[in-house]
Amino acid sequence: MEYKKPGLIRKITHKLSEKSCIAFGNAWTKPDPKLIVFSSEPDFSDNSRVLFEYMQENGFAEKYKFVWIVNEPEKFAALPYQNTVFVQKNDEYRYLRKEALQYLMQAHYYIGTHIRQNRIRKANSGQTIINLWHGCGFKDTQHMPWNDAFDYVLVPGDVFIETKSRFFGCSKDKILPIGYPRYDLFRKENATMADFVAQFKHNPDTKLVIWMPTFRKTGKNKYPEENIAYQFPLPVLQSTDELLRLDNLCRKKNLVILVKKHQYQQDFGIDQRSLSNIVLIDNQTFEDHHIQMYEFLPHTDALISDYSSAAIDYLLIDKPIGFTLDDYERYKETRGFVFENPLDYMPGAHIYTFDELAAFIVDIADGNEDTYKSQRAEVRKHTNKYSSDFCKRIIERFELST
Repeated sequence: MEYKKPGLIRKITHKLSEKSCIAFGNAWTKPDPKLIVFSSEPDFSDNSRVLFEYMQENGFAEKYKFVWIVNEPEKFAALPYQNTVFVQKNDEYRYLRKEALQYLMQAHYYIGTHIRQNRIRKANSGQTIINLWHGCGFKDTQHMPWNDAFDYVLVPGDVFIETKSRFFGCSKDKILPIGYPRYDLFRKENATMADFVAQFKHNPDTKLVIWMPTFRKTGKNKYPEENIAYQFPLPVLQSTDELLRLDNLCRKKNLVILVKKHQYQQDFGIDQRSLSNIVLIDNQTFEDHHIQMYEFLPHTDALISDYSSAAIDYLLIDKPIGFTLDDYERYKETRGFVFENPLDYMPGAHIYTFDELAAFIVDIADGNEDTYKSQRAEVRKHTNKYSSDFCKRIIERFELST
């Protein structure tokens, strides 16, 4: 038999080696009580980074060794963190490298934002795997038996215990309604934030609205909603002409919309040069300025979203939210929702048309009465159990000490 791909034998050999390493490690390796391994998507971000930095700032590095499993360790090697190393996650065949495997098997705690599966499984009952996850929203997903991937997973409020139990196919006692570490950033001061915010404003009175649509087209045809046909890459808008009309309205009203592209969303294909008051941003925008997005959100005046977990998070900021719902019925038929009546958990303007989107923008720009404040408070009772000290609660729940 002739192999068409020269690397096939090496791939098979490596996979067998990985399995042998895991089997050997699980048989003989005991967790190191002073080792904590972190991972996230993207690298060094979101809930994992916030919890890690909290531990760094509160003396945990005096007792624990921290290891980050990342794709590009060279990007983080010079960061001034105590007792911390960054190691390469995968090899050229996308299998875990030996060093990463060893750390994962030795870790007392493995903490990540996207723990969907666990090829290594814990070496013994002394290891704890904490899936911080990356948000609880409205959209459903393909259900998978992830029960063995982790010991615990976090959600922001009690209403998500049932939905995430179905989502992960795990028992409810694995789901902890503690909230996410990144929520602590809502109250964190950042010395460079004023300059970052100012770059988007035309003058000190400019209002800022952040638009965070969930992804609809990834280019990979991986998700059921990608079968929905859209006239334009942004919700509600039907054409470039409507985009330009919206931009003109924002210019007249001294308001800027920051459209934050989801990391899974393929490029919008929108020419930024034709726009003055609609600005396209992404994760790199924040990374370039050493700003974390959740530090920035409280500095906006309103959110536009849809079925994304961003809306649940923004309830803690307690500012107006507009929900774009023009594809609601089609989305319900394809991806589906975790709630039987998802609209009941959307306390804000329900936007189906361009005129309704424009009206929301005018309300924010003119500072009109926030008519949904009491509704947000009612929904927040169910979706967000706590309002502060999120990292501290995790530390206390798992009895970590300095």
